[in-house]
Amino acid sequence: MDYSLKVVPGSIKCPQGLGEGVHWDAEKEELLYVDLTGQKVYRYVPESGECYHLKIDEAWVPVIIPVKDDPNKYLVSVGRSIQIMEWDGKSETAESFKTLNTVDNDNPTNWLNDGKCDASGRFWTGSVGQYSFQTGKADLKKGTLYSLGKDAKLKGHISEIDFSNGLTWSPDNRTMYYNDSYSGVVAAFDFDIMDGKLSNRRSVFDFCKANISGVPDGMTADSDGNLWIAMFSGDGLIKVDPNTGKQIGCVKVPTKRATCPTFGGKNLDILYITTAGAFMPNENASDIGEDCGAVFQAENVGARGISGGISFAGV
Repeated sequence: MDYSLKVVPGSIKCPQGLGEGVHWDAEKEELLYVDLTGQKVYRYVPESGECYHLKIDEAWVPVIIPVKDDPNKYLVSVGRSIQIMEWDGKSETAESFKTLNTVDNDNPTNWLNDGKCDASGRFWTGSVGQYSFQTGKADLKKGTLYSLGKDAKLKGHISEIDFSNGLTWSPDNRTMYYNDSYSGVVAAFDFDIMDGKLSNRRSVFDFCKANISGVPDGMTADSDGNLWIAMFSGDGLIKVDPNTGKQIGCVKVPTKRATCPTFGGKNLDILYITTAGAFMPNENASDIGEDCGAVFQAENVGARGISGGISFAGV
């Protein structure tokens, strides 16, 4: 694959944080991403090369997604809560926050990780047990995969998750893909877009059996239905054909901490990739890899996205 790779010009790195949750807003032609542990959200405008950010003091922030038809509102995950943030996209403070729902009240040390909206604007996210910086692991079997619709009510779908992570859908919206990172398995479900039901769980790719380094993190699908999966503690991204269960390509980045990909740009042919920096105590960015915590863009990867990131349908 004859691709080119560079740090996104003008984007803000998080060398001591955990870059995550990259989202392409096709309507505004803007890129959104977060520093999860640094508790910051970023808005990058490719046309001008400007990048704006603000910090949310309350808790870790893994997700920022635009709210449909409301240009100054964003859905954000903050700790265990799903909130609507009103922000002009430039100021270093938000105008307001409104909590829609809070997960896992019986496990107050849990936290939300990756999240994304399906084609109907329904929000999906999963929780993770308490994370230990000493061991680099989370408490097992504490997480749940949830969806949240326009009624702001939570619906649980899968329980006893070890480390909830990336998710995406096939171009025809009939299949949802999901990563429980510690399992090393990319799972697929039959998906009903009308009511958000999941069924017929199966494995479409196994990191261990394929001898892939790292664990599956964030992922996205291209217009051909192939999956692009971040390898946390691996070499970047792998491209997988879920119909055959085989790796058919890769994009390498100069750090072992790729976290999340998405397709963006005017033609949805730029692959944006967030990475984590030295977010663990006593780590040095220089030991993690060149430009760790940066947002990269890969071009000429031979694929295009489906529609950009889907906005939250709102409440």
